[in-house]
Amino acid sequence: MKKITAVLLFVSMAVCLQAQTLTWDIKFLNSKTRESFPISKIITMETGQYFHITLKPALDCFCYVICYDSNKKIFVLYDTPLTKEKEINLDRIKLEEPSGTETLYVIISLSRQTKLESLIRNYKNNPDSRQTFNSLHREVLTLQNKTSELGEPSSVFVPSGGTSRAVSQEHITRFSGKSMYVRAISIRH
Repeated sequence: MKKITAVLLFVSMAVCLQAQTLTWDIKFLNSKTRESFPISKIITMETGQYFHITLKPALDCFCYVICYDSNKKIFVLYDTPLTKEKEINLDRIKLEEPSGTETLYVIISLSRQTKLESLIRNYKNNPDSRQTFNSLHREVLTLQNKTSELGEPSSVFVPSGGTSRAVSQEHITRFSGKSMYVRAISIRH
């Protein structure tokens, strides 16, 4: 009887640990050509082009998408909770002058990032303040370093269902196995 109780306890602990990890998918597209890009490499596009990002989590979570553009400005593209299995689309984001490298930080977490949310609010209320800019930038990098210490996130390329005229297969990247991710995506234009 003690053996059965110990086995049941072990199984329930394993189920609880598994339930605390997050699986989510991301797809990055050129809005005009609908060409998809793997996010594991630097993406090259032309200035003036638009891109599109689709995110879909397997569990309820919190999502923050922050862009640092080539003008050294910050744009908060998304900072709202995500519902499991519900796909969100960040559409028609334009690459503007000056040419350079844009960095998108996609932050997905099972727990609310209250400090980050506070810094986002402060930045939205005072976008010209160098101090709020630096504080938000530091927090994103701190979260990225924190998640990096836990090891490289597990990711896999997922073949998508249909094809389009221009592209035979879309690149969808699935991440799983952690409770928080900070994924940087570089776009050169």
